[in-house]
Amino acid sequence: MDRSGKMRKRKKRGDERAAAGAPSPSSASFDLHFFPVLLAAARTTRQSSSSCSPAALAARLLRRVLSHSPQTLSPLPASLVALLPLLLSSSCSSVAALSCEVLGAAALRSIEAGETLASHSGIASGLARTLGSRNQRVIEAACNSILDLSASSVGRERLAGSPVLPRTLHLFCQVESVYGFAHSRSTECPERSTEANKIMCLIIDTLVLLVNSCKIGNLQNVQQELARNVLSLLYKIWKKTQPLRSSTDCNKWKNKLQSKEYDISKSIFRLSTGLAFPAWPEPDVVRKSVFGETVSDFETFVLAYWEKLPNLYRRKQATKMDSLVFVALHNAFNLGTTPDSIIESLLQGLVSCPAIASDELDINSFLHEVHDSLGDSVKYRQDIRVMRTRDPNDQTSRGCVTEEHFFDDGTVFTDEDAFIEKCKHAFKNGYSIALRGMEFRSEKVAAIASALADLFGQPSVGANIYFSPAGSQGLARHYDDHCVLVWQLLGSKKWTVWPNPKPLLPRLYEPFDPLDGNLDESSGRVEVLHEGDMMYIPRGYVHEARTDVSGSEVNDCSLHLTLAIEVEAPFEWEGFAHIALHCWAEKQQLRGSQSVEFEGKAGASLSAIVLHVAIRLLSDSEPVFRKACMVAAKAATSSSSCTSTTTHLEALRSSQRSTFDEILRKIDQSCSIKEALERIVSAVRERDDGAFQWMSWLRHLPQQGTAAGYIIDFCNVLGALEALVEAFDSDPGQALDGLTAFKSGFCRRVAYEDACEAFGTLLEMYRMARTQYMRGMLALHGAGAHVS
Repeated sequence: MDRSGKMRKRKKRGDERAAAGAPSPSSASFDLHFFPVLLAAARTTRQSSSSCSPAALAARLLRRVLSHSPQTLSPLPASLVALLPLLLSSSCSSVAALSCEVLGAAALRSIEAGETLASHSGIASGLARTLGSRNQRVIEAACNSILDLSASSVGRERLAGSPVLPRTLHLFCQVESVYGFAHSRSTECPERSTEANKIMCLIIDTLVLLVNSCKIGNLQNVQQELARNVLSLLYKIWKKTQPLRSSTDCNKWKNKLQSKEYDISKSIFRLSTGLAFPAWPEPDVVRKSVFGETVSDFETFVLAYWEKLPNLYRRKQATKMDSLVFVALHNAFNLGTTPDSIIESLLQGLVSCPAIASDELDINSFLHEVHDSLGDSVKYRQDIRVMRTRDPNDQTSRGCVTEEHFFDDGTVFTDEDAFIEKCKHAFKNGYSIALRGMEFRSEKVAAIASALADLFGQPSVGANIYFSPAGSQGLARHYDDHCVLVWQLLGSKKWTVWPNPKPLLPRLYEPFDPLDGNLDESSGRVEVLHEGDMMYIPRGYVHEARTDVSGSEVNDCSLHLTLAIEVEAPFEWEGFAHIALHCWAEKQQLRGSQSVEFEGKAGASLSAIVLHVAIRLLSDSEPVFRKACMVAAKAATSSSSCTSTTTHLEALRSSQRSTFDEILRKIDQSCSIKEALERIVSAVRERDDGAFQWMSWLRHLPQQGTAAGYIIDFCNVLGALEALVEAFDSDPGQALDGLTAFKSGFCRRVAYEDACEAFGTLLEMYRMARTQYMRGMLALHGAGAHVS
């Protein structure tokens, strides 16, 4: 062999020593010996089987970094970090996989290093590209690297907000083993193709971790079609893991799928919050189905009946099936079948719908609160009630009629089949089945509830189903703290509604007054609802219903849907008054107006708190304050532009403005600043933290107090009120005069339009949180992703 050949051979051996026999690389030696080879490999676009190719040498170097050089990983040399995006994108599967392993190893050695690497945009993009590889080893290494980099919350959030998440979603939908398992009928852990099962579980774990770490706002940027495809598969996988709690196959799955059942359900919930569900039926269609064809029909209802009197809407039996909404509901609940089939259609596939706090607007806080209970089995009373009320003639005294429940409070039904059979047995023995939260379980009911919420200008409308056997009474005589529209969907039911002698409407969530048993039986209005009929019952009106319809040719079971229009505190007229006051006080604060001196603190804000308390006290005796504010109601869509529609909308708006003017007069004439101050002084001195919790929802309104260096914490106003009490104690007369002048200024100069704008903004915030919750729960019931 000639000289040149010997030189080539000697050079080849030198390269091999650099790759396999060089000292453990420090940062400096790495830059000298390793970096050139890795850079050459990163720039190589062609695959080569040669053992001395740049890719082969790079692979050996990366193996050495992993196996013999722990100091190289803590931290990684800056030059290696700079190369990793290119190495991750290498056409050589070994280089790409080993680069992923280096990332993971570095992250496991140091939390800080993992957070830095996860925050590197180039590395995140490189990892996303590796997830698109056709090589299983590369995909497996990439998923493991993502899990390692996600050891800290910072690392998880960074990767979840990067291209890694959408690429993982695409991968999840494309992997054949995922698709095959999701659509198989068996829940058993497959014994064959163990490598395919391993990668399937790894991809599921990676997806669940990233989705649960992603901010809700970022999840809403995921393509709708992609999100639906993922949800469809993930829902099926979740339903397969549910029975494994007590299954002998559970241990096999524990060794493969690391995600807990509630982790998967949380991913389904979170991923669905940004989905745009079909808005069927349109609000106008619902309005016409309930109140009549014209806007004037709704106007008549609002002015003559809303929160005043019950009203019955009769449907001609021959034309009831002409209503698209009625037909949709009739079909949704399988009502053309036997009672047993109806019960099965109502109860199969149910999960619990945990309550969301009335003033909670952050869906992340809700998810943190429920933690590992999301997607749990239904819970008695929270989700369902199975009860009957005995005939009053069977009671020892007419005032002691009570409900008899089939299950104990708090019972959780983990065995769905056994639960359904017990409900069938209870139904045959005269018990009614009441299922709550239908707007979270049925997409059709959700659309109707949302349309009604728009119509009445409220954040949401609840929906319950009541299925009763013949000759029975489910709920005992009672009244509600919300208005209801009762829609008879199957059979007939006799309702008795008594007049409400109390001028004050009951507030949502306040304790109920016990029925005293002295109700005049003869004063009740009796109506029989047949299929398609609807009746409105205002809050506070005592009522009861039975299926023993005398004179009826058919005395059969009954099913009706109640649509509950729940008027929450911010959306009563009292709430609107608080919003108007807040807006006006903010303007006064920005202008530097001070009615009373409070040691340099924002006088307008503290003066406003006193008036907030005074308005609250006044609402305890003035009925108008408890009525629903409908300034944001949408009686018709913008497409309804005819003259008559415009006229009726203006009539509704004029009515709302007149109510606000009446409220201002009552505040000006009847609000007692002195009484409010006394309450405040008493609460401050007694350190009564709960005295002002009713105003905590005001924290959602914007405050511009930063300009004055002062912001009110509406969840804890006691600290702020200490300064006010000191001023009041030092000169009660001056404080009282200043606060009275503040009240008069508000009543005379407040801008109605400002309050309407703030009211609408707050309503949208509430509606967004409720809509996110609704979408999440619908997805957990298989509705949101259109899955079977």
